[in-house]
Amino acid sequence: MSAGVETTGGLRWHWRALRRRLRWRATSGLIAGWLAATQPRFRHLLLIGGSAGWMMPAAWLQRFERIDVVDLDPLAPLLFRLNHGLSLRRSRTALYFQRVDGIAGLDNLLAAFPQASICFDNVLGQHRFRLADQDQAEAELNDLSRRLQGRDWGSVHDLFSGPVALAAKPAQTVSLLKAEVTTEGLCAAQLCDDPLHRLMLQQAGACGVWMDHLTSGIFPVGTANHLIYWPFSSRYGHWLQAGWVSAR
Repeated sequence: MSAGVETTGGLRWHWRALRRRLRWRATSGLIAGWLAATQPRFRHLLLIGGSAGWMMPAAWLQRFERIDVVDLDPLAPLLFRLNHGLSLRRSRTALYFQRVDGIAGLDNLLAAFPQASICFDNVLGQHRFRLADQDQAEAELNDLSRRLQGRDWGSVHDLFSGPVALAAKPAQTVSLLKAEVTTEGLCAAQLCDDPLHRLMLQQAGACGVWMDHLTSGIFPVGTANHLIYWPFSSRYGHWLQAGWVSAR
């Protein structure tokens, strides 16, 4: 799938996120519900791609004694503190920022912080834009679970995105699908592969060609997934994929 895509990052992204917080409230709530059910192994969190934490729930972040936000965005420290600083001070959570590329520098981060849980926050779905070779991008994403073997980690990221039309949506839409990674692919409610994809597009009111963010193979077989619809704008939507891999 390919199409013009709404991407994240930079001053434009932060201004857009600020203006659309109300529109995104339901999606943020679904992300919070997914995270609330996770059981991170460590009290130290590496939040890779955390940016300003626009859609991160403060209550989940407060569970940690230390958080390292890993992001190249120079605005991340200021805006993340504005969004979550007060809550984290109340929980006495130490907050640090690593201005490095969390994907390119992942092995160094894993070595530097061997006792940290890792959460990729809306960053892995952007990997296809980092590389000119899409096959290489997909191969690197599919290899991620091997690189993280033995670690406690999770991710929420773009799965598909594309243009939508209000008139194309069903009368009663579904914003959350429970799924599982199987040897046959991503399956939910007995629907696999193309049928599942068609259901997701129908629920979103897709009206054009959607982009595949090459992320469906990130999690190992057996990982429970939440598929969350994100109404990015009145004309563009995203389906997010969220999952947690426990090393216990």
